[in-house]
Amino acid sequence: MKNDFKIRNPFRKNKSIRNEQEKKQFKMLSAFTILLLIIAFIIFISWILKWSGVSVVDDKNKSHDIVALGIFDLFIAPINGFVSGAEIIVFLVALGGFLNIVICSKALEGFSQNITSALKGKEIWAIIPLMVFFSIVGSAEGMAEESLGFYMICIPLMMAAGFDKLTGFMIVLLGAGVGVMNSTVNPFAIGVAVDTVNNSGAGIETSVGDGLVWRLTSWFVMTTASIIFVMWYSWRVKMNPQKSVVFKTMEEDKKFFLNEAAEKIDMNWKRKLTLVFFGLTFILMIFYMVGWDSILGYDNKTSFGPFYKFGEWINTHIPYLSSQAEGFGNGGFIVVSAIFLLSSIVLGLVNGLGEDGFLDQFMTGAKDLFGVCLVIAVAGGIGWALEKSLIQQLVVSGLASSIGGINSSIGILIILFILFIPLSLFIPSTSGFARAVFPLLGGVLAKDSEVLASGSITAFSMANGFINLFTPTSGIIMAAIGIAKIDYTKFFKVMWPILVILFVLSIAMISIGGAIGGNIA
Repeated sequence: MKNDFKIRNPFRKNKSIRNEQEKKQFKMLSAFTILLLIIAFIIFISWILKWSGVSVVDDKNKSHDIVALGIFDLFIAPINGFVSGAEIIVFLVALGGFLNIVICSKALEGFSQNITSALKGKEIWAIIPLMVFFSIVGSAEGMAEESLGFYMICIPLMMAAGFDKLTGFMIVLLGAGVGVMNSTVNPFAIGVAVDTVNNSGAGIETSVGDGLVWRLTSWFVMTTASIIFVMWYSWRVKMNPQKSVVFKTMEEDKKFFLNEAAEKIDMNWKRKLTLVFFGLTFILMIFYMVGWDSILGYDNKTSFGPFYKFGEWINTHIPYLSSQAEGFGNGGFIVVSAIFLLSSIVLGLVNGLGEDGFLDQFMTGAKDLFGVCLVIAVAGGIGWALEKSLIQQLVVSGLASSIGGINSSIGILIILFILFIPLSLFIPSTSGFARAVFPLLGGVLAKDSEVLASGSITAFSMANGFINLFTPTSGIIMAAIGIAKIDYTKFFKVMWPILVILFVLSIAMISIGGAIGGNIA
C-alpha cells in the first residue's frame, strides 16, 4: 500500500516518455513543412533585400525595388499555388481514386503472383518482368505512394524463392524509382515541367513529345542496368546467403514475411478485365499527352496538324460524343482527368462495387493523394512569392550571368543536373520541384531552346528521381524501409554501387542527348 501512495516528482520525465521524445527529435520534416519554411525564408530575404535597397531591371530597362512580403503572405502563397496548380490537383484526385479501385480489386497483386508462379524454379527471371512493369508505370505516371503496397507482395515472394528481403525490396524500389527517374510522359514530372517552362514568360514552346525518343532510350538503358544489378545481387545471395547484408536477421525475416505472405489471388474474369482497363487507360493517357503534331512539325498556331484537326472534326461533327475535348496531344490535365474518372466508373461496374462501394474506394484513393496536392499547392506558392517579391527576376538575372555565360548547351545541362540534385534534397516532390524551380530558368533556357528546353526537363527528371532513390527526406523511402524492416545504413550499403552507375549513366545520356538535340532529345 505504501508504494500506491508514493508521491512522484511531476517534473521528472518518465524514461519511456523521454525515449519517445528523443526519437521524435530525429523525425524528418515533411515536404509540406520544408516548402512552407522555404516560403518563410523567401519572405525574410525580401525584407533584407528591401532594407538593402536592392533593385532589378526588367526587359524594358526600368528599375524596380524588391517588394517586401508580409507575414500573412505566408498563408496567401499556398492558396495562390493551389489556384495555379488546379488542373494538376484535379488530375491527382481522379488518378488517386482510379488507382485505389484497381489496387482494391487485387488484380495487380494477382498479376505479380502469376508471373512468379509461372517461373517456378527459375524465380530469378521473374525479376525482369516485375521490374519492367514497375518501371513502365513509374515512367508513365510517377509511381510513388502506390508502390508501397507492392513491397509486401514482392518481398515474401522473393524470400520464398530463396532470396533475401532486399531482393524483393529493390525490385519495387529500383523498378519504380528508375522509371520515375527516366520519366517519359509522367504528368507529375514531365507534364508539370513542360507546363511551367511554357508559362515562364521566356517565349519558349515545348511539349511532352520533345525529347521523348531520348527519354525512352535513357529509360531502356537505366532500367536494363538496374535489372542486371538486382539479378546479380539476388544470384549472389542465393549462392551464398552470408553475402546478404541482412543475413543476421534472415531467419527472423522468414518468420515475419512468410507467415504474413499474401494468399494466392484467383485471377477471375473481373480481375483480368480490371487489368485490361488498367493498361488501356494508361496507354490512352500516354498517347493523349504526347504532342504528336509537334513531332510532325506543326505548331497548331500557323499550321494545324492532323491530330488537332481530328479533334476539331469530332467537336464539330460528333458533338454528342464531345464538343470540348481537344485532339490527341493538344489537351491537358482536365481531359486526362476525365479519362481516369470514366475508367474508374467502368471498373466500379466491372467489380460490382455499387454506388456506395465506388464512392468509398474512389474517395479513399483521392484522400491518399491529397497530401501530394498540398505539396503542389505550397510549391506553387514558392513561385508566387518569388514572382511578387521580384526575387525571381533577381535570381534569373544571376543565373543568366553565371550559367547563361557558358557557351556550351551540353555544359549548361550537366551543371543543371548537378545543381538539381542538392535542390531535390529540400524539395523531394517532382511536381513541387518543377513548379518551384523552372520559373527561374526561362531566360537561361531561351538561349538555345531547341536543346535546353527538353534537355533541362530530362536533367530535372533524372536528378530528382536519382536523389529520391535514397534520400532520407523522402517519406516514400522511409516508409518503404519501415515496411521492409531494413536499417538505413544496410540499405545504403547495398544501394551505393547502382547509385554510382545511375549517376554516371545520367551524365552520359544528358551529354549525348544534348549533342543530338532537336525533337529527339
